[in-house]
Amino acid sequence: MPMAPSLGSRQEQLSLPFGDAPLWDGPRLQQALAREAARPVQLALTDNRSVLLSFRRSEGAVQLRLHRMFLHAPLAVVAAVARGLRRKPGRAEAQVRRFMNENLHRVRKTERRLPPLLTRGSCYDLARVFESLNHRFFGGGLEVPLTWGRGSGRARRGGLTFGSYDPVLDLIRIHPVLDRREVPLYFLESVVYHEMLHHHLGGVPDRAGRTVYHSRAFRAAEARYPWHKQALAWEKENLSHLVRASREADAQRKEERARLAHAKRPARRSRA
Repeated sequence: MPMAPSLGSRQEQLSLPFGDAPLWDGPRLQQALAREAARPVQLALTDNRSVLLSFRRSEGAVQLRLHRMFLHAPLAVVAAVARGLRRKPGRAEAQVRRFMNENLHRVRKTERRLPPLLTRGSCYDLARVFESLNHRFFGGGLEVPLTWGRGSGRARRGGLTFGSYDPVLDLIRIHPVLDRREVPLYFLESVVYHEMLHHHLGGVPDRAGRTVYHSRAFRAAEARYPWHKQALAWEKENLSHLVRASREADAQRKEERARLAHAKRPARRSRA
C-alpha cells in the first residue's frame, strides 16, 4: 500500500528526529510488524525510488514491500504501518506519510542535481506566484524550488502537462507555454498550487495497494483554491490554443538547435 503525507495544520504535523544508524534489521522489523499487525507478515526490503510502501494480502498473510528507509523508523511509525495492514489506518496514514517525506533523502542514492532555476519569465515571475500561494494556503511553511520547465510538455489526453513535481529532486516544473499575456494569473496559480499540493500531500494507498496521487483528500484540497472552477473552464476553452503554441515553440527550438549544430560543423575542404 504505497503512501505519503496529509494536508493539515503545521501543529498537526510531527517532526520526527532520525539518526543515521538504523533502528532495525530486516528480521527484527518483520517480527515487530507481525506483532503489531497481529498476523503473519512477509517483509521484503527494497530500494525502489517511486513506490516506498506496498502490500497485498494472500492466504491470511501480508506480503509487504518497504523501502529500506523504514529500517530507521521509530516504533510508533512501525505500529502505524501495521495498523494500515489491518485496514485500520486512520491518522496512522498521516504519520507514515510524514516519515516517508522526511526521509526522502534516503531514496536519493543516485545523485541528481537541480537544474538551473529560472523563475522570472517574460510575463510572470514564478517566485512571486509561489510566495503568494505559500502565504495564502500553506501558512508560508512550504519550501520547494520551482522553475519554468524545459519547454516541451508530455502529452496528456491530447493536451499538455502544464506542471510536474519531482519528489526525488524535490522540484516543481511549470510549462513555459503558460508564460504568456493571454494566460490569466488565476490559471497559472491553479497549476502551481496543484504541484505544491503534490509536494505537501504525496501519494496515498488505495485498497489494492497502489499509489494514488489524486486522492479524495487531494481533490478536496485542490478545490479550496477560490478560482478552481474558473481555471478548469479556462483550460477547456483554451487548451487547443496552448497546444498549438507549445508545438510552434518546440519547432522553433528544434530549428535553432539544428542551425547551431550546423554552424559548429567544420567546413569540408574541396579537393583540387
